[in-house]
Amino acid sequence: SMNSQPFKLDPKSAHRKLKVSHDNLTVERDESSSKKSHTPERFTSQGSYGVAGNVFIDSGRHYWEVVISGSTWYAIGLAYKSAPKHEWIGKNSASWALCRCNNNWVVRHNSKEIPIEPAPHLRRVGILLDYDNGSIAFYDALNSIHLYTFDVAFAQPVCPTFTVWNKCLTIITGLPIPDHLDCTEQLP
Repeated sequence: SMNSQPFKLDPKSAHRKLKVSHDNLTVERDESSSKKSHTPERFTSQGSYGVAGNVFIDSGRHYWEVVISGSTWYAIGLAYKSAPKHEWIGKNSASWALCRCNNNWVVRHNSKEIPIEPAPHLRRVGILLDYDNGSIAFYDALNSIHLYTFDVAFAQPVCPTFTVWNKCLTIITGLPIPDHLDCTEQLP
């Protein structure tokens, strides 16, 4: 199958407490400035430590992966341009996300959270966006395990988005859609 749309992180979109690498593929939470960063109250009230991809997708099927480098607080997903800038992705109707908060994994859209059970040590998340057929699927990419699929009637182009509260995330884009995702029927 054809390769997906390659993209990078857009450093201009990054929250000021995030560092984007020179190749624009890794985002790291700058923890040097904060000593008390691990209280959930601050986690939820301070808005999103996010960065957007530098692409808006409005057609086709695209697959990318996110390497979780030790992070235990993150959110990975997609958002419309109209999504509120400083709100966690998945908290509104204009964004969809897979989130880890310490030892809880959920998928979230419009503030509705659904727990998911990843294999232990979820180290690489795969995202398959099928814009034309209206779905966003999340996978455990190393173990080829389907985690969850959102069915979405897309109304606008969507942008990949990444939030990280500790450690870092690295994106791998421009990938071919893996064969085992291409030929399988959607799992429930």
